[in-house]
Amino acid sequence: MKYLILFLVFSFFGVGVEVFFSSIHDYIRYRDISLKGRSYLWMFPLYGIWGIVLGPLYYILRDVPFFARGLIYLVLIFIGELGYGYFLKATIKKCPWEYKGKLTIGGVVNIIYLPFWLIFGYISELIYRGFIDITIYNI
Repeated sequence: MKYLILFLVFSFFGVGVEVFFSSIHDYIRYRDISLKGRSYLWMFPLYGIWGIVLGPLYYILRDVPFFARGLIYLVLIFIGELGYGYFLKATIKKCPWEYKGKLTIGGVVNIIYLPFWLIFGYISELIYRGFIDITIYNI
């Protein structure tokens, strides 16, 4: 039950962050005052799995300095997005979030977003620690 709850919490959190981020991005770039955000239901499993992986990872890394932990989270999130993007291309023949430009890899990851993945990793850890603090799932 713990892992199902983590899966759902992080799935909704991740998709929510994407909707928020994309609405702010479109406002800054295109002056779109409608603030319509977007995400892809395809991202739901990726964020959910991140929530499940984060628990054991946090306990392994909790004594690692804060910045180093963040870099590890960033690398894992980057690898997850890269792998999942290629997985979707192989299975459904399309990656829904296809990036374009010089700083992309295969159209499935964008190097420009690395600082945001670092922040996302830190916030994810805080959410996980809060989840453990307020539930019976204290490991």
